[in-house]
Order: sequence, then structure tokens, then C-alpha cells
Amino acid sequence: MLETAPQLSIVVPAYNEVDRIEPTLKDLMFTLDNKFKFNKNYELLIIMDGCKDGTPERVKAIIKNHLSVSAIVLPNRLGKGGAIIEALKYAKGDLIAFVDADGSIPSSELSRLIELTEQCDLVIGSRYAKNSVLPERRSLGRFFFSRSFNVLLGLLFWRLHSIKDTQCGVKIFTKKLIDAVNGDLLISDFAFDVNLIYSALFHGFKVKEVGITWIEKDGSKMSKGFYKQPIFMALSLLRLRIYYSNLRRILDSKTLSKIYKVLQVWLNT
Repeated sequence: MLETAPQLSIVVPAYNEVDRIEPTLKDLMFTLDNKFKFNKNYELLIIMDGCKDGTPERVKAIIKNHLSVSAIVLPNRLGKGGAIIEALKYAKGDLIAFVDADGSIPSSELSRLIELTEQCDLVIGSRYAKNSVLPERRSLGRFFFSRSFNVLLGLLFWRLHSIKDTQCGVKIFTKKLIDAVNGDLLISDFAFDVNLIYSALFHGFKVKEVGITWIEKDGSKMSKGFYKQPIFMALSLLRLRIYYSNLRRILDSKTLSKIYKVLQVWLNT
């Protein structure tokens, strides 16, 4: 662990990524050590979300003797959002980022996005902005789901009508922002990104969406149980909509809480 507080904390949530995480981590560590302005004053937190495939052992071998990198192992699966919320308890940087473990976003993109935090509090990487670069076309199924999800967002949350891509796996934000919205982060699945962005806008923080280079990777967690994810994400959006309304007290219902937990178990099987 670092002896002094880092300027930058990068969180990498990982669920069963034993076959993909090594090149991602090596790329990140090389870039952070050699190409960033932070002079190695960073921390890299890999949070493993109830993995069952040997990911923790692989990660610990990769990061051995690297003081700026820590492995956090969660015994039970919390979901992508739940894992990130847990990791935020450990993050000490003035800037915090999270990046997908599959290597779809080159680490070189981070430097450009980090610079923009001098102008705003939350920077969102986007696959659908004008200056985004996708070397390979997305599959029709993923593209249709992504665009349909975006339409639903615009209907439920008017503050998000100008955001083209809430779900891209790289976001960078200030510690000040996360301290302000932390109590409002209640979504533990893939819709966590919506929760973060909407809460930031709701509290008056400045948000900027930026096109990035993004490379399609096989083995997406969204592809597994594809029919389940849209159902659960839609329910999560409804839950978030209720939270930011006069009906918030409905969410305190024990019956609803039990149903939500049962759905989480179903989603993760």
C-alpha cells in the first residue's frame, strides 16, 4: 500500500476475468508508471466481485511487489455497481476513475479524459459521440439494446436527454463529487452508471461526455444471460426514478426489498 495519499485512484471491477485481465492490468500499470503526469502517485484497485474462476490468484500474481496496486476480493457477488461502491470505500485519490477489466478501452485514453477534470467534475467516455473511434462495428444485437436503453433513459430522466452513452466502461470524477452523491448510489447492477451520472447532474455538478477509442471484446458479461439483463436494468431504472421522486418512501417496503434481492440472485445465476 502507498504511504502517502495518491492523486489518482483507478478502480477495475472484475467478475470471472481470468482469461482477459492480465493484458488489461499490464497495459494500465505500464501507462500509469511511464506516461502519466502523476509521477507514479496513483493507486490501482482491482476489486474482484465473487469470482469463481481463479481471477484473484491471477491478479495477485500479476501485481506482486507493485506497491501502487491492490487486490480486493469480495467473497460474494455484488454486481458491477455494488463492487464499485465497495471499492470507493478504499479509494483515496483526489480523482477517481473506473475502467472495465476486458481491455476494451486503451489505457492511453485515460490521460486525455483526466485533463478534462480541470473543467468539470465527471467525464464520461462515449462510444457514440462525434469523435469516438470504433475500429470494429458493434453487433446488431448490442447496438439495438444500447440505443433502446438510451431512449428509455431519455423518457425516464430528462436530465439525461443529451447523454448519448451512459454505459461505456470508463468514467473519471472528483473526490468532491463522490463524497456528495455517495449516499444516493443505490444501483448495484450495470445501471450503476446511470445512477452516478444522474445523481451528479441532480446535485449540480458539471458533466462532460467525450468520444473515445473503444474496441469490441468477446466474452462480455452483458452477453451472458442477455435476456435477463434488460429486465433487471429496466427495474433498476424504475427504482432510481422512484428514488428521485415524491414516492421515495415506497422503496423502504420490506416486500419490495425481498423481491429485488430475489431478482439479483436470479440475475447472477
